[in-house]
Amino acid sequence: MAIAPQSPPSKSKHARFVFRPYRRIPTWRVLYYLSREFVGKGVVTNLSQLGMRVQGEHAVEPGLNMALRLTLADDGPTVEIELATVRWVEGYDFGLDFVHINPVATKHIADLLNQKIRSSPLSY
Repeated sequence: MAIAPQSPPSKSKHARFVFRPYRRIPTWRVLYYLSREFVGKGVVTNLSQLGMRVQGEHAVEPGLNMALRLTLADDGPTVEIELATVRWVEGYDFGLDFVHINPVATKHIADLLNQKIRSSPLSY
């Protein structure tokens, strides 16, 4: 007896369109994160001025607060973000919003994003 193919599961019944005021840039940078429960290592797969997407090594929950440390370039400075909050989770991928970030880190992130945007073949 043939089995009818099932439609892929939907993401979420609560999914909604969100306007993002900053452009997100694909990247592949190592990240270390620290919460009260654990210290972990992950990879930043996209970055914006207000947050990032991470592939981590721990199962995390929305609302979890953590501190972050990442290097934006092979020869660049280490950037520390004092407080970020997990906003969404898909397996070991999760989205972080920056809550408290010092001005120097903000400038380093902005410089990297501007450089990537200018060098992108899709830039206008």
